[in-house]
Amino acid sequence: MLTWRAAVTLLVIALAIAVVAPSVRAYVDQQATLAELREDAAAAQAEVDHLNAELARWDDRAFIVAQARERLAYVFPGETPFRVVDAETVDGPATGSPAADRQPAVAAGAPWYDRLWDSVLVAGGEQRAGEAAESGEKGRADGAAGTGDAEEEIGENEPLTDVDFGE
Repeated sequence: MLTWRAAVTLLVIALAIAVVAPSVRAYVDQQATLAELREDAAAAQAEVDHLNAELARWDDRAFIVAQARERLAYVFPGETPFRVVDAETVDGPATGSPAADRQPAVAAGAPWYDRLWDSVLVAGGEQRAGEAAESGEKGRADGAAGTGDAEEEIGENEPLTDVDFGE
């Protein structure tokens, strides 16, 4: 059993803990906040250093020329500027341009890869796929003369019989 002195001592210790505990908790929270603020200050100082370095680059004449060329598309006198446009967004050459005169109307709306393949076929002396369809030919689209007979043409799902796999 506890004596009255032990009970008073325990009561004083409990009161001391109750008084000191919020102060200790506040101290720990403030130390964590202080650490976060120091990290933020270090990050802000790094950003200031980066911005000062970028500002110092504008003192270099070569950097200014490079920025004028890149951002404003400036060129020196006597230079010929070229602007590359995304091929997927361009519908075709401008009307009245030399490229519009050279390009047939069939391939005008085709994507670039179809136009490339058509140019390969033209270079090989074969007829373009669009021209074969326009002329009403049946059979292969690369210009081979079709007879219109279904038995002579190779269908999509028919196997090839003369294939040698090098066995």
